[in-house]
Amino acid sequence: MHESSLALSILDIVLRQVPGACTGAVRRVDLCLGEYAGVEEHTLASCFEMVALGTPADGAALAVERVAATGRCDRCGEAAVRQGRLLGCPECPGSSVTLLTGRELYVKSIEVTKIPRRHEHAHAL
Repeated sequence: MHESSLALSILDIVLRQVPGACTGAVRRVDLCLGEYAGVEEHTLASCFEMVALGTPADGAALAVERVAATGRCDRCGEAAVRQGRLLGCPECPGSSVTLLTGRELYVKSIEVTKIPRRHEHAHAL
């Protein structure tokens, strides 16, 4: 199950962007996930929830924006159309298609709770 290693990588990205935050400071992580990325969204969310326990991302929602697959015919350059679960050229049946979008998996944004700063005042004796 590669979703667990992906969840760890996502958490690593989040923790590098939110250093020193207290547990629960990360409210939401927005991902872009291509339809051909080969990632099961529900499993990824469950894995992320588990690996985030006790970290600043503990309890953070994982919001997924799906990216549709698009492509272009290698022979004529025509935009590919959906043919079942695959993409194909409407003009050149059987020709190969270069995938332009649909394999993405990246952190788009991270929403954090503003943590109030504690002001330590020195007291004179």
